[in-house]
Amino acid sequence: MPDWDFTHRTARVNGVNIHYVIEGDGYPVVLLHGWPEMWFSWRKQIPVLSQNYQVIVPDMRGFGASEKPLQDYRTRTAATDIYELVRHLGHDKVAIVGHDIGVRVSYRYCLDHEAEVDRLALLDGTHPLEQLELQTPQGVRERWHSYFHQIPDLPEHLVRGNEEAYLRYFYRNWSVNQAMMSDEEVAVYARAYSQPGALRGGFSYYRAAAYEDPPDWRADAERVLSIPLLYLWGERRQRTATAGGMDPEASWQKAATNLRTQFVPGAGHFLHEEKPDAVNAALLSFLGEIGN
Repeated sequence: MPDWDFTHRTARVNGVNIHYVIEGDGYPVVLLHGWPEMWFSWRKQIPVLSQNYQVIVPDMRGFGASEKPLQDYRTRTAATDIYELVRHLGHDKVAIVGHDIGVRVSYRYCLDHEAEVDRLALLDGTHPLEQLELQTPQGVRERWHSYFHQIPDLPEHLVRGNEEAYLRYFYRNWSVNQAMMSDEEVAVYARAYSQPGALRGGFSYYRAAAYEDPPDWRADAERVLSIPLLYLWGERRQRTATAGGMDPEASWQKAATNLRTQFVPGAGHFLHEEKPDAVNAALLSFLGEIGN
């Protein structure tokens, strides 16, 4: 088995227990996962980044070993969890890296606390306002899971007992190399999502995105971040954007004055897992400018 023996801790912040991995010393860098993942999705970044930085890798509320409350999965609440965790660890300023749902949470964190973020890196996620726009039929087909997960109770009922098969579908079909994740790695995720409340926790982010988050995003529609922002995307995002008649970079170009973008060839949605060397090199270069 690969070396996944990292330091695990739990902190009580914002009224919930948040599990996190912490490794290394130096400037703090927070890594925020997406769905259907958890801290484990960053296992190929933690050993590399922790050589130069203190890497903080939480399971967001509802995921992994973190608490799974029955309600309040607004993006702003999830971002506040992470902000309070950072403060709990004694940090006044951090760099943040987010993927998928972690993109929304990272972005919300920056909107609410921009002065306390040095820089932001986003991996293969759409701008929240883009998802609130009218969608093309092709775009809806690409994002069918989002709408399915928004239905109360039904996804949990249908997926429960079939977690491994359901998750494996996404790991394979959202990747260029469909064998990029081993059975051993899939099993780690399957066990995590088979825990009581874990399916509900993950699906609740999609429900909040549809029914609770829109007023927050629309209130900040004109906000433009001034901190450095790096956007990385792969072939899955390119396909989804094309289906929706959109440009992968366009919405983020409007959201930040200091934006850099990089396409990662040969990578699907889980680009940090599928092409870790390319992603790690891009992150190290970007983070290496801290303090310059």
